[in-house]
Amino acid sequence: MRRKTKRIICIALIYTLFCLIAVLVKHFVDLKTEAESLENISEKSTDQEMELTKEPVIKVVTPGTGHVVCIDAGHQQYADMKKEPIGPGATKKKPRVDGGTIGKYTGINEYQINLDIALKLQKELEERGYTVVMTRTTNDVNISNSERSVIANDAKAEAFLRIHADGSDDNKVHGASAVCQTKNNPYNGNLYESSRKLSDCVLDGVVASTGCKKRQVIEVDSMSGINWSSVPTSIIEVGYLSNKDEEVKLTQESYQELVAKGIADGLDNYFK
Repeated sequence: MRRKTKRIICIALIYTLFCLIAVLVKHFVDLKTEAESLENISEKSTDQEMELTKEPVIKVVTPGTGHVVCIDAGHQQYADMKKEPIGPGATKKKPRVDGGTIGKYTGINEYQINLDIALKLQKELEERGYTVVMTRTTNDVNISNSERSVIANDAKAEAFLRIHADGSDDNKVHGASAVCQTKNNPYNGNLYESSRKLSDCVLDGVVASTGCKKRQVIEVDSMSGINWSSVPTSIIEVGYLSNKDEEVKLTQESYQELVAKGIADGLDNYFK
């Protein structure tokens, strides 16, 4: 009787062991299937990113009888944090293009402010007879900083203006500034004099038109959008989205028009 009982227990244990093995095998197969699905999703995502990177560059040209000016509305709706060299042949790299700053009080995105002013500037310059080249006319693009410079280079622009807004941890900071390369820039230092003159003229024009505080012209050699340029280039920082009064002004159509007029006046003086 005892021998029979032992046999039954052994059979039960063996059956239980087989059941356990079956469960483990099924679990392993499920995990493998899930991993393959995730891998496929990852591959699709990578393919989509590559497609985004390969999106054709936008170039809108308005023919005129006067000087050729390229306008770049800084940033874009979606950042592209993949890296690109900061200049021709450079080993140092920076993100292709980031999303810019965001207004602390209205929540407006810098890329929208930049585009609003750029489009108004386009109209103002067209009315003055300039030939205008736009790097973008919508927010839904993927154009790196170096690619924006190439657009200006290919258009043989006589001036490349990059419109941006600033931000600071100190909400009391306000005013407009401009940015260009130093005279020792290893990529296009030969353009320093003309870029500096362009920066001074445009900054003075914006200050005179809007009445905003004049800050300074900053000289740096770390900006991809400047380093890749083979034409005179300036970044105009039209104000601070971290300062309540200036942020509110920058959202107003009337103030944006004053900024655009000031930049155009600055260009007129630059070409005198």
